[in-house]
Amino acid sequence: MDPHPLIWSLPEPPGRSTTSLSRAEILRAGLAIADAEGARALTMRRVAAAVGASTPMSLYRHVGSKDGLVDLMLDAVYGEIPLPREPDPHWRIALEQMALDTWAVLSRHLWFGELVHTRPPVGPNALRYFDFRFALLEPLGRSADELTLITGAVDGHLFGSALQSAEERRMRERVGLREDDQLTAAVEPILEPLLDRYPAFARWFRGRQGPARDSAESTGDARPLDAVEWTLACLLDGLTARLGLPRGS
Repeated sequence: MDPHPLIWSLPEPPGRSTTSLSRAEILRAGLAIADAEGARALTMRRVAAAVGASTPMSLYRHVGSKDGLVDLMLDAVYGEIPLPREPDPHWRIALEQMALDTWAVLSRHLWFGELVHTRPPVGPNALRYFDFRFALLEPLGRSADELTLITGAVDGHLFGSALQSAEERRMRERVGLREDDQLTAAVEPILEPLLDRYPAFARWFRGRQGPARDSAESTGDARPLDAVEWTLACLLDGLTARLGLPRGS
């Protein structure tokens, strides 16, 4: 059986006097549901209810299928990522900033990590994003395969971080412990009787609550460590060394 045509090949159908339903309205509803409740909550029935459609089937005239809606949602996220007019001439600075800007957007749409590999990224915003990124890496003079490895490593880190964050948020909401201190307070009495058996783990666990960390954060002497940003810097350091790339300035 032939696959459904991609949403980009389907023109927006003309409006009807009996309904104000539009592709843009369906997209907004899908984004709102996924942002609030995650990818698993995204169903055509939920979207239909959100836009006041009589049945989920009425949406298909506008988006073709659920895959069409997902295509629109993924491309909308790519469209939120700010891109400068021209790439920074220093590839490392430019790629790092682009990745951090991407993460700032993905952190608002954690479902992206669950859905990004389920659909071909051929929307206009996605292609604009990829084109800009390859343009900033082209001066390195590397093969297409090496550029794929570089961009794939960065994407894997960002998408994996979004997926991990989405799963953690789902867990926290399920158990009702949304804040870090709530989670620590719930786990501590379970772990405390066991810590003597695992001395290295115990030192780490107690060190995370230690006075040095508390003092630094309370006085503002040290910015709280951002794991995504820190790992990205390590990843780019490794790519630079592994491929013998210029560090830039």
